[in-house]
Amino acid sequence: MTKKLLTLLIGMGSLTAFAQDAAKNAAAVQKVVITGKLDTAPNDSLLTVYEPYTGEWDTTRIKNHQFKVTRLLPKGGSVHILMIGTAGKEENATILYLEDGKVDIRGKGPAFKDAKYTGSPWVKDWVEVFNMVGPENPEMKKFKELEAMYIKASQIGDEDKADEYNKQGAVIEKKLTDGYKKWIADHSNSGVTGYLLTCYIKGHKEQDSIYATLGEHAKASRILQRFANPGKVDPSPVSFNMGEGGEANAGNPKDIKVGEVAPDFSAPDVNGKMVSLADFKGKYVFIDFWASWCGPCKPQIPFLKAAYDKYKGDNFVMMAVSLDSKREAWTKAIEKHELPWLNLSNLKGWGEPAAGVYGITFVPANILIGPDGKVLAKNLYDENLEKKLAELIKPGVASK
Repeated sequence: MTKKLLTLLIGMGSLTAFAQDAAKNAAAVQKVVITGKLDTAPNDSLLTVYEPYTGEWDTTRIKNHQFKVTRLLPKGGSVHILMIGTAGKEENATILYLEDGKVDIRGKGPAFKDAKYTGSPWVKDWVEVFNMVGPENPEMKKFKELEAMYIKASQIGDEDKADEYNKQGAVIEKKLTDGYKKWIADHSNSGVTGYLLTCYIKGHKEQDSIYATLGEHAKASRILQRFANPGKVDPSPVSFNMGEGGEANAGNPKDIKVGEVAPDFSAPDVNGKMVSLADFKGKYVFIDFWASWCGPCKPQIPFLKAAYDKYKGDNFVMMAVSLDSKREAWTKAIEKHELPWLNLSNLKGWGEPAAGVYGITFVPANILIGPDGKVLAKNLYDENLEKKLAELIKPGVASK
């Protein structure tokens, strides 16, 4: 999947307490029936309905350009990727919010291009939201252009240009955000509101304030269950932005679960010295996956520094694996943000071996590994990292 499509799936977690009513509403298993006819879809090709947050998917074969697939949604509505044929080709995929009900997709193609979506009430809501945040929106198109120019300027070290593009983008972003807030206010009980809230409204305080105004049906979506109860429903991605660096690792993401043995990997540090996870056997190891071009990675840096400063010692190692592909961009970001921990990268972008081993499909993402080499936790954002470490180790204590 390339960057345009995955960029639409940016999501953020929150520290809000989970509402019991929302949990009760989500308890009943939901089911969605997806039907359609796509005139150019190759017969006998595979249609995959994939939920990137969990790695779960359903498939069916396309016959006479038509398809039908039923998917169970045990934890409520969520955003999915629909793919025809081989994964990795944006033109053969689209994203779609799914909850209890039905959706019918009709189009002449190619694939999902210009397709019409009809069905349950939430389908209309999704189409409206998708048009707001999609590349066809002139304001969004301009914003993405500025974002690309910002990334390029940052990579070559042109801070003045980068700041200029950032300021221009901020003006457009505010205009877009105001529109998102209005849509949420007008559709406060729609499950689709969770997508806008977690993906396009910045800041925990702002998100929490809006969350409090939503109806029970909206809060019962899987999206808002993740938002309100981070780490307990399933991992909460922050950014699927592919950025600069090509295609993601091929194949379905590996689902490394808590309690499993963490796979070993090796990568060079900034001086070219090869470092392996196995070098730190018997220690707590926190692996942060990031990139210089990753906007959502930057707000996490203060939390990482706070945890690092408090717990650094012989018993705790923090390493950052970058998904950059250009050494200059990587090292400049390390210097600019004064990242004191172990920094590693093979400079292969989304082909970074460690990212493939752990099935990383978004950044920032992270893994906490225990002294026994098993995964203790995944995707600890904001204060959650320090809270988790406080349960496990004493600040600054060396292992002897």
